[in-house]
Amino acid sequence: MPDNAFPERDRYRELMRVSWLWRDLKHRKWFGFGHDTEQDPGDGGLALFCPACPQPSLNLPADWKVQYDRDTVTRQYVVDGNFTAQHMKVNKPEQQPELDVALSDGKGYMVSEVPYQSHLQQSLDSKERSTCSNHRAINAANINKSNLQSTGIGATACACHGCFVPHSVVDFQKGER
Repeated sequence: MPDNAFPERDRYRELMRVSWLWRDLKHRKWFGFGHDTEQDPGDGGLALFCPACPQPSLNLPADWKVQYDRDTVTRQYVVDGNFTAQHMKVNKPEQQPELDVALSDGKGYMVSEVPYQSHLQQSLDSKERSTCSNHRAINAANINKSNLQSTGIGATACACHGCFVPHSVVDFQKGER
């Protein structure tokens, strides 16, 4: 029953913020950074790489270069993307900067935002022209998507076991760019 002293309010946003903070603290604790605020996890430090793939100093003996052939311990990767995943921009980020917070920017599977955006600024943006009369893939790539922050997602994974590689998942900005 609502009371004037304690009016009912929607606390979903606050609940989600606390959930994100709790999850971030839990990840830091799992990877050994929970109680040490001086040590930074580093890029990909809060993510696991494939435990079955050969990794020196983790699941290979110290003399692995002598003991195994190079082809036996070679890692294989696969790169794939989803070009239909869309993420809309925050309506007014300058008025509500608290809505767009990265708790672990680049510490997990996603790449760091600032270096990735500077890389995109340096990359060339070329529009493809199709010689076909109605080529859907190229026409869709050339559509104006100014209301979207990202138009897809791409990732690198272990080819043998399907585990994502830490610090290798990116947002696509304009189709396959």
